[in-house]
Amino acid sequence: MMINVTRITRMLALIVSIFLVSGAAHAQGDTDRGRELATDCAACHGADGNSPSPAFPILAGQHEQYLFEALKAYQARSRNNAIMGATIIGKSDQQLKDLAAWYSSQKGLGGGTGGDVPVVAAAATASGALVAEGGSDLGTTVIGLPDESRCPLPANDKYPDLDSDGDGLVDAYDAAPDNADEFVLDTNNDGRFEICNIHQLQAINTLGTGEGKATGLSDGERNERDYELVRSIDAAAIPNFIPIGNCGPTGSCMNDLDKYGFKGSFDGRGHTISNLTISMPELGGVGLFGVISRGKVVRNIELVNAQVEGRGGIGTIVGSNFGTVYNCHSTGKVKGLAAVGGLVGANAGNISYSHASADVEAKFAVGGLVGDQNASIFASYATGKVKGGQGIGGLIGLNTRGRVVSSYATGDVTGDENVGGLAGVNTDALLTNSYATGSVTGTKVNAGGLVGFNSKSRIRNAYATGTVKGNTGVGGIAGNNNGIVFHSYAAGPVTGQADVGGLVGKNAEGIVQASYWDAPGTGQASASGTAEGDLAGAHSSDDTALRLLDGDGSQWTPSTGPAENPDFWYCDADGSGEVEAEEQVSSNYAWALGTGSEVPAIRCAPGGIARQRS
Repeated sequence: MMINVTRITRMLALIVSIFLVSGAAHAQGDTDRGRELATDCAACHGADGNSPSPAFPILAGQHEQYLFEALKAYQARSRNNAIMGATIIGKSDQQLKDLAAWYSSQKGLGGGTGGDVPVVAAAATASGALVAEGGSDLGTTVIGLPDESRCPLPANDKYPDLDSDGDGLVDAYDAAPDNADEFVLDTNNDGRFEICNIHQLQAINTLGTGEGKATGLSDGERNERDYELVRSIDAAAIPNFIPIGNCGPTGSCMNDLDKYGFKGSFDGRGHTISNLTISMPELGGVGLFGVISRGKVVRNIELVNAQVEGRGGIGTIVGSNFGTVYNCHSTGKVKGLAAVGGLVGANAGNISYSHASADVEAKFAVGGLVGDQNASIFASYATGKVKGGQGIGGLIGLNTRGRVVSSYATGDVTGDENVGGLAGVNTDALLTNSYATGSVTGTKVNAGGLVGFNSKSRIRNAYATGTVKGNTGVGGIAGNNNGIVFHSYAAGPVTGQADVGGLVGKNAEGIVQASYWDAPGTGQASASGTAEGDLAGAHSSDDTALRLLDGDGSQWTPSTGPAENPDFWYCDADGSGEVEAEEQVSSNYAWALGTGSEVPAIRCAPGGIARQRS
C-alpha cells in the first residue's frame, strides 16, 4: 500500500490553476509572523518547510497561494488529517496567509516532495542506513552529497598556526581568513553553511575565544544558522569537544529549558563524525549538541566511537532535545548521573528513524537510546548494554506521558529497581508495536522483560523474549503492572524470589487482555505472581501454541477489515499518531503470525519482521 504525499497538490491543482489564470490577488502574508507560527509545524515539516521525514511533504518554495488554499482545505476538513486539523484549527485566514508566505519564501531542498511513500515501516540495511520497503532511502532524502571542492583551503595560509584575521580560528580551519566575520562558507547559496572539519564545527560556539581574539559574529548569530556537514570528519584533534548549545549559566536545563540551545538546523548528509570525546562530569546538557531548541532539527548524522560523560541530560548526539532528531545514529559509550541515553539524554521533542549501539551507564533514568522523555520515539532502536540504578531500560529509562511506537531494543539491561528490556518505567504513556529481546537483571524490585513498572499506561502489540532475573516483582512483560497489557506475549525464562509471573510480577489494579505467556519457556505456571487486578485475558501456552496463533483462535488479527479499533491491528506507518484509512490494509497488520514454524513477530519496527525464535 502506497501513500502519495503529493495528494494535496493533485486535489488543489484545479483551484490553483483557476486562481493563476484569473489573476486574482495573491495571499498577502507576513513572513515574520509566519515564521513564528511555523514552530507548531516544525516537527513534521521542518522549521523552514524542508521536512525531516519523507512521510511529510516539503513546503519550502511552494507557491504562496497554493499553500494558503491547502491549509484552508485542512481547516475546512475537506482534507482529513488529525494532526494538520488540530494544528491549524482556530487560526484566522490572515494567520494561514502568514504561514503560506513564510514557507513560500524559503528555499526548498528537493528530494522530499512528490512520489509514493510506503506505509510499511523502514528496514535497516547492513550499513545501518534505514531504507523503507519499496526502496526509498530515508538517510539521503535531501540532495546528493557534494564533492570536496566545497571545502577549499585558504589561499594565503602560510603557516599551519597562522590566524591572519584574528578570529581565534587558525587559517587552516578558517573558510575566509580575509574576513573576520566569517569562518564557514555557503558556496552554493542554499542557506546552509558548510562544515568541512571538526574545528569549524567546534567554532560554532567557541569562535573568538582563542588567544583573546574576537570575531564580528556574535554567539547568537553563529548559533542560529543552518549548517551542513559536507564530508566525514575525525574529531580526535579536539580532546574535549564543547557541546553546541547548552543549558545556560546554571548548567541545568531544568531552569532555562532550551533558552540557550542550538537554534539553527544541522544536516549531516549521511556523513560520520569519528572519535568524538566530551568529558564534562559536572554539567547537564552534554552531547555533540548539548541542547536543541524547539522547532529545530538535527538529522542524517552518525557518530562512530563517541565517548561522552556528563551529569544530567547526556547523550552522544544530543544531551537535551526540545526539537527533532531524525535519522541519527551512534556507537560508543555514555556515562552520567541521570537522564542518560545512548543517543539522547532527555527528550522533550521527537526522535525518529534513529538508533544507538552505545553502552550506557548512570544511576537514574538510563536507556540504550533515551534516558528520560515526555515526548515521542518512532521507528528507532538500541542495541547497546545498559547499566544503572533506578529506571533502567534497553531503549528508554523513563517514559512519562510519552509515546514509544514501532521501536525495539536488543541489549542486555542491568539495574536495581524498575528495570525493563525496553523501558524502565512507563507512566501515563503508550508503548505500542514494539519489542525487546535482551536479558534483564534487577537486583531489587520490578524487573520485566519489556517494562519494569507499567504505571497507569498502555502496552499493546508487544513482546519480550529475553531472560528475566529479579528479586521481587518479576514478569515476562512487566515486573509491576497497574496499567493495561493488551495483545502481547512473553517467551523468555523468568525467575525471582517473590511475586513472579509469566506475564506480570505484580498486577494491583492492572488489566491484562488477549495476552499470552509461554508457560514452559518462562518456567512460570501463572500469568501473575499475585492474584490481583484483572487477569481474565491472560492465556497460558507453550511454544507450539504461540506458533499456531491465528485470527480465529486468538483474535490477534481481524477476520475482516477494517477493524473497529484500527490502532490495535495496524502499524502507524508514518508516525502521525493515528492509523489513517489508507493504512488499514492486510499488508500493514502489526502482527505477522507466521506459518506454524515461527512465533508471532511485530512488523512495524525498523527492519520489518524480526523473528527472535525459530
